[in-house]
Amino acid sequence: MKLIKSKIKESVKRALKEDGFNHDLSLKSKKIKIDKVFIATLVARENGILSGSPWFEETFKIIDKKALLEWKIGEGEAFKKDEKIVKIKASLKAILSGERTALNFLQMMSGISTKANFYSNMLKNSEIELLDTRKTLPGLRYEQKYSTFIGGVKNHRFGLFDAIMLKDNHLKAYGGIDKIKDIKFEKKGDFLEIEIEKLSQIKDAMKSNPDIILLDNLELKEIKKAISIIKNKCLIEVSGIKKPEDIKKYNNLPIHFISLGDLTKNLESIDFSLNIS
Repeated sequence: MKLIKSKIKESVKRALKEDGFNHDLSLKSKKIKIDKVFIATLVARENGILSGSPWFEETFKIIDKKALLEWKIGEGEAFKKDEKIVKIKASLKAILSGERTALNFLQMMSGISTKANFYSNMLKNSEIELLDTRKTLPGLRYEQKYSTFIGGVKNHRFGLFDAIMLKDNHLKAYGGIDKIKDIKFEKKGDFLEIEIEKLSQIKDAMKSNPDIILLDNLELKEIKKAISIIKNKCLIEVSGIKKPEDIKKYNNLPIHFISLGDLTKNLESIDFSLNIS
């Protein structure tokens, strides 16, 4: 996934504005010199995969253009509990008023990448690709999908504009799965995908020549039956997996993708600590 600097700057500026960094009441005192340069060190409080360092760094540099950050751990690299992640040399204003915004990005994004890496390792010896979804926090989709990518997951469609996915409510709106074979779309985008929730829907879905059939919440025995019905006529995606360990059950199946909303929907942030020397 391409790193877009303008998106990072835009997102960080929005977050800083939300936090009111220019109106930090704790720094409204004549006894404190906000322009004085200090050194602070970020330490990990648990193991993880680092993600979001460009957002973290941008936070301090927006407040203090002269801020210098010396990274001990690179983006996408693993780190251990109590390991030093980065040393920051910046104005007191930048460190104190930017700390929470910078940590919010790094904690969330590293948490997603760590979880994505955990899931990806379960498919290490398989041809199956793990996909993320659109189950993201409003306004933070770019950050969350970037994080899944850093963790080793393939990005699914980014939004409604880059591919067609017909799910249960679409099928109802069009009058049933047997009606969609006659629908002509202006553009297909990257692919046409149709979700099925029962085996009886597959043959009608195949009449639309989909690129991908999504098998949603089917039992393992039903998925095996679905594979035999589809017969390599299109790609197969599986969703609805509830437990991480269940992924191993699909390792040897001739399917192409497993999509997981859990990657971005259920956030588990990584704990960091930032302390002035």
